Amino acid sequence: MNRAYNDNREYTDALDGLRFSDEAKARMVQNLLDAAGESAPQLEKPRGRKSRLPRVAAVGVAAALVLGIGAGASGVFKTAGEAFSGVFGPTADTEIIDQIGRPIGASDTDNGVTVTADAIIGDKYHYAITYSIVRDDGEAFDIDLSKTVGDGLLPLNFAEEDTTLMGYFGGTHGGSYFYDADPNDPSIQYVETREISDGDVHGHTVQAKFSDLYVFDEDMNRTVIAEGDWSFKFNLDFEDTSINLPAGQTFDLNGMTATIDQITLSPLALRVDYTVDSEVQWDENAQSGKQSDHDSAQMQKYFDDVQISINKADGTSLDMSYAGGSIKPQGGKTVCQKGDIFSEIIPLENIVSLTIGSVEIPVQQ
Repeated sequence: MNRAYNDNREYTDALDGLRFSDEAKARMVQNLLDAAGESAPQLEKPRGRKSRLPRVAAVGVAAALVLGIGAGASGVFKTAGEAFSGVFGPTADTEIIDQIGRPIGASDTDNGVTVTADAIIGDKYHYAITYSIVRDDGEAFDIDLSKTVGDGLLPLNFAEEDTTLMGYFGGTHGGSYFYDADPNDPSIQYVETREISDGDVHGHTVQAKFSDLYVFDEDMNRTVIAEGDWSFKFNLDFEDTSINLPAGQTFDLNGMTATIDQITLSPLALRVDYTVDSEVQWDENAQSGKQSDHDSAQMQKYFDDVQISINKADGTSLDMSYAGGSIKPQGGKTVCQKGDIFSEIIPLENIVSLTIGSVEIPVQQ
């Protein structure tokens, strides 16, 4: 059994400590998960970042080719740096973003509303896409932008959303969220991030489908603010900027021995593949779609307790211990992948080392 850890936790994290009651927060989270077809126990695991783009992704992409299916170009193209400025922050290294990210411009219009894929960025195993949603009459959506759920995130969701890598049949984890990049602009932004478990992101075609955008309040009342169905395609073509660091090191993990199989690092994301010399034991009697206390403890033991940090040249570090990934038993051992997109762009020359468990691994340029 392969357990994928969903990193879709922006809303879960954002709701903590804000103006809504705990009960209201729980209802909001469950409502979002229900809409996405996910079970709450997976997404409520406390491995989330509180920054906008932790959930998420990215890939050094060469120009994204638009393959419109009943869709056309929006006519307004943003540079990757412009499109992702609200994701990685106003001080983000736009030179790197523009170097490895690419504008897309694929869009679809229905019922007077246009959804546009503005730009994409990524590496070998990750990608992030930023979209704009705008009314064609130029009016703003009927929402109160001051009612956010933390860190500027908006309490919005699609009734249905499906972003598929065509021809890819492996596992993925990631997340999505809404925010407003510019209060003086009538558009709102939607960000989607993914990490794939098997193979390479490169060369796949993305098929994006969305329907009915709604806003919800603390009592979980839904109000549709844009009816429609939007669908379009675009390709992922890019120059991979990730590097592989030396692997094979071992560290103690709750009395077991974990061996690092692969480390993949880019200015956008990190993934660590490791194998534990003991086989995870899942609760075969657990309720379908739910996580039992036994399984939660197993995930903690084999996955959550693996501490990972990015150590930077300025003396600061970025904690990646709560990254998402996958875990599966295999031949008496447990094979794990743990990775995520950073909350900031980090030039590789600014990374001194990684700490994985008790092992420090230098990053040589």
